Order: sequence, then C-alpha cells, then structure tokens
Amino acid sequence: MIGAHRTCLSSNIRPGVIWSNTQSYANPKVDDLLAKAGVERDGSKRKVFYQEFQKIVVDEAPIVFLNLLLYYAVYDASLKNLPLTIWGATAPVDEMRR
Repeated sequence: MIGAHRTCLSSNIRPGVIWSNTQSYANPKVDDLLAKAGVERDGSKRKVFYQEFQKIVVDEAPIVFLNLLLYYAVYDASLKNLPLTIWGATAPVDEMRR
C-alpha cells in the first residue's frame, strides 16, 4: 500500500515535512499492523493485516479529503491507448499510437 506507512506510522510524525505523517496520527495498533504487514511474505496473511489497518483508519478518519481537483486532457480522436488512469495527463504517454 503505497503511502500508507509513511502517512500513518506514528514514528513518521515530522511536522512540516511533506509526505510524512503530517496530521500527527498515532495509534499503537496501526503501528503494529503496519510493522507486521511490512515484513509478511505471505500475501494472504499480509492482506489480513492491511484490511484490519484500513478498517481502523477509516473508522478514525485521521485524514479527510475535502476537495477534488479535476484535470482535463484533450487528445486527437485518432490516438489509441490513451493514458486514462487516475494520473491523467501526468501519466506516461509512451504507449500511445495512431
């Protein structure tokens, strides 16, 4: 889970440092679950740790997104294989073709 550890681990509380736990969220159970998930090699076991982590974080809501920035991209109709992911116009375009 990209970003989950850096955003929710209490050991990563670094006020003023971007891409850290800037909201100062601290929950020992979350720290424990992320520590276990970070070293678990069995995917099904790791999934259970992350599912429990997600339930706690959703219930406690340490981060609430209040806005959504919309990005628009315009492409020529003849282009195929457009980058239509969440990254929009910032996605790689090396696989586009006519």
